[in-house]
Amino acid sequence: MKFGVIFITSWLALMGSLVSAQGELSEPEYSVIFEKDVPIRVRDGTVLRADVYRPDVPQGNTEKFPVLLSLSAYQKVMDRILPHEPPFTHVERPEPDWWVPRGYTLVFIDTRGTGTSPGQSDLWSMQEAWDYYDAIEWAADQSWSNGKVGLVGVSYYAITQWNVSSLQPPSLTTIVPWEGWADMYRDSVFHGGIFNQGFYGRWWLDVRGKQLLENTRADNSAALSEDLIYNFMAHHLDSPWWDEVKSRAQFDKITVPLYSSGNWGGWNHHMRGNVDGYVRSASIHKKLEMHIGGHTDAFYSDEGKHEMLRWYDHWLKGKDTGIMDEPPVKLCIRTSVRECEWRFENEWPLARTQYRRYYLNPEAAGVVQDAVHDAILTTTPPSREGQLVYPTGPEAYSRGLAGQPTLTFVTEPMSEDVEITGHSNLVMWVSSETDDMDIFAYLRNMAPDGTVETSTRGILRVALRKLNPELSTPYRPYHSHNEEQKLTPGEVVPVQVEIWATSMVFKAGHRIRLDVQPHDGQHYFAAYALGNNTIYTGGDRASYILLPFVPAK
Repeated sequence: MKFGVIFITSWLALMGSLVSAQGELSEPEYSVIFEKDVPIRVRDGTVLRADVYRPDVPQGNTEKFPVLLSLSAYQKVMDRILPHEPPFTHVERPEPDWWVPRGYTLVFIDTRGTGTSPGQSDLWSMQEAWDYYDAIEWAADQSWSNGKVGLVGVSYYAITQWNVSSLQPPSLTTIVPWEGWADMYRDSVFHGGIFNQGFYGRWWLDVRGKQLLENTRADNSAALSEDLIYNFMAHHLDSPWWDEVKSRAQFDKITVPLYSSGNWGGWNHHMRGNVDGYVRSASIHKKLEMHIGGHTDAFYSDEGKHEMLRWYDHWLKGKDTGIMDEPPVKLCIRTSVRECEWRFENEWPLARTQYRRYYLNPEAAGVVQDAVHDAILTTTPPSREGQLVYPTGPEAYSRGLAGQPTLTFVTEPMSEDVEITGHSNLVMWVSSETDDMDIFAYLRNMAPDGTVETSTRGILRVALRKLNPELSTPYRPYHSHNEEQKLTPGEVVPVQVEIWATSMVFKAGHRIRLDVQPHDGQHYFAAYALGNNTIYTGGDRASYILLPFVPAK
């Protein structure tokens, strides 16, 4: 496990007290029946294939059970041959030998064109969402089903939950999207309008390899022949394609009870979707939980499984587990990326948040020796106007790849422990010698010995800086990303960079550190990134970051 001692003990203590106060959850009492490649016919006649794991009951026993579905391109056969740990991303489903004995039927479905399901693959699409809809209704109608269907799983399995719940299948009773984005464009493929090349270059080849290179490959000539990367790049602006061909959460149409479980460390991929899914979904009954640790650690931990069991037992079996009597938001407040303590809250963002501006000040800090500019963060604006000019191009790419900072801004050491929990907004005035520029901003916790931990990150392509006024707030900009506004070389423009949500306690003696990079060595490196960029400070162009400080209750 990678949670850290404080994380484990605090959750164990919390869970122990809750379970003892709320009665017993479903206990293991059944053996497992396994059915391979069960056919599920969808509306256009295509037959998807599913593995079904269900409780074994004595002959003549007519007991029926709720169903938990998982659908993805990760080939259901992999669940039986791969360990539940990195580097194997294909195993993010619930464990049959834990859930089925407790009275749940699990159905693992190969999405169209993958595994043993025939057809042409179209990942994260409307086609896939409608297939899932039909599979949900099929599951509710089976002789072994009690008619109540929940969805379960991490990452891909969470994403498809957001997508299909937007279609409101009648038999869908609840969803638990665990570490999964909701807006494919913003949360995953184009962070701040910049293509997520590092992830998708690796992920797409791995998914295809598992399908076409393994000895488990099925005889399907169309398997994963979709030109996914081309399709992404050909739709580099947000457009109806991301809703009508591909699929993403339609929050106003999500009304099913939901438990959104995110990871503070998921700022590279999933966390934004878990927060947005909770805040913006129309569901009356919903909860948000934010944990730490590896991508699947919490999901497979005893604590995580019992938390999910409390939710499913309530909604799918009608048990009084007490989970709906608790406040709707449960956060593990971090003191480092490895340690945190659980705390209940009543809302997100937290109502008692005190937003404070910290200004980018070009005065030398003398703290970060390997930065191109080592500057300070101050609670008051700089006394005069200033500029910080920095190079882009191959040098910036190499520095990003090596984790070397370009511009750093640090506060004085904290005089007492302070908590930052919520969304942040980096407001800057910038220019470039070219017609565009990229901004990678990192909020970091800097210890007295100089070591740093990344709390969260924000990314923006400046040509895609246009804001959506209906969804933007002072503490969280929301970018339209639907048109390019190229720069005139030397033109100074204001930008707002969305810094993804976080929670971190900066202990006394620690510094709040903001790093601004022209590149990270992972996202697409554009040809326009070949000249110098400039950040302006002070006067009418007093660049700042708005941070969410949270006082104790």
